[in-house]
Amino acid sequence: MDPQQTWTDMLDALKQNDHDEAKELAGALLEWLGKGGFPPIVVGDESIGADWHRTIAAVICRSVVSRTNETREDSHRRTPATNLNGDH
Repeated sequence: MDPQQTWTDMLDALKQNDHDEAKELAGALLEWLGKGGFPPIVVGDESIGADWHRTIAAVICRSVVSRTNETREDSHRRTPATNLNGDH
């Protein structure tokens, strides 16, 4: 995995409102980080240290997953139920 590319792709997916893709990428990055993989550079440069980049990336990725789930739940609540009889 290239965590930097995954991070960039996740941010691009968010910009394009592709929440499913963003969630998938966030999940992959969380799994990578959870297995001890090196983090992407998420803010500034490497000088703040890998621990900070890992922490920031993990928080953002968890937020993406959580918000994607919330967005999906909200859209299901707002979608009117269809009447199978065709009545309005």
